[in-house]
Amino acid sequence: MKPTVRAFLTCTLLPFLFGGCGNKQEGYEVRSGKVMWNTWRGDGLNGTWSEGVVTEDANGFEILQQKTGNMNGYAKNTQSVFYGPNTLEGADAKTFKLMDDAGMARDAKHVYDWGTVIKGADPESFQRTTLGYVGRDKNDYFYDGEPLHVRDMASFKILQDAAACSRDKKHCIWARDKFDYYVEKQANPIADSKGFQVVQSVYAKDAKQVYYGNSVLSGADAATFQGLGDTSGEFTKDARRVYRRGEPVEGWDAATIQLLDFSYAKDRKHAYFRLESSNAPLILAGADARTFEVIGPSSKGFGYARDAKQVYYGAEAIPGADPATFVLDAKDTEKASDKHRQYHYGRPGN
Repeated sequence: MKPTVRAFLTCTLLPFLFGGCGNKQEGYEVRSGKVMWNTWRGDGLNGTWSEGVVTEDANGFEILQQKTGNMNGYAKNTQSVFYGPNTLEGADAKTFKLMDDAGMARDAKHVYDWGTVIKGADPESFQRTTLGYVGRDKNDYFYDGEPLHVRDMASFKILQDAAACSRDKKHCIWARDKFDYYVEKQANPIADSKGFQVVQSVYAKDAKQVYYGNSVLSGADAATFQGLGDTSGEFTKDARRVYRRGEPVEGWDAATIQLLDFSYAKDRKHAYFRLESSNAPLILAGADARTFEVIGPSSKGFGYARDAKQVYYGAEAIPGADPATFVLDAKDTEKASDKHRQYHYGRPGN
């Protein structure tokens, strides 16, 4: 490697990835009796270091947690507590300590999450729950640091794990007590507490009504309401209708609907392709629902299917493809063939 190239990598790329020239790294640094806060401003190839003074006196300074990703980290001395370059006003340095390695800390008076006080939280009893963005103490539950003012702590129950109910999953019903169920920070009244149950994470039902997220699913029959088993949880049905994202799917036959792999579905009348966007599922024009079946996946997030007459790539029929002899390449599912020709991405060609 040429010296100029080596120098470029060492003083531009490596500071971002590994801490930089002169052992500089993002976060706290004790230097010449002062405590500095170092920040890299730039990308992996170009940028500069910025630094500021956290405190002029490094005596007694203790780094509790160095900067990690977007979390600045905590430190303290005998008088003050710091979150990144800033002093945590009102924090008690004598009793301040970390609660975990994900930004949670406490002192005698407060609980802190990423340097922000969780108002009203009891520091002695506060703890994270199995949903990392939800905490609790002896008096209440807290969602992203905000109190929920739970009406009945004794019956409060978390219903989902983090995989089923991630913070960014809209409409997810994650908890309940005997009075309410919860979607994000909102409490919603339960009509029949004894019969309440979650259906596929974003729906629930009791003996009286069906719920979708924060809303009652108008017209749904609670007695026959059930999930259809799709991984997204968005499809359900009752005796009369199929529902997607809390809305009836027009034309689908609830008695015979089947969700198939790779975004396909069928009922006694039609075959469908289920778009992941907000658009309604498409009817595959001319498809024979009786003989319709899925062949296998593609690498584009959908798949191949066929009936007695046609082969489909996603929602499109492949012109001229022979369904009886059409097969996918075992090594590359974007390639296929039949007795006539080869196909690539659902089109004739190698």
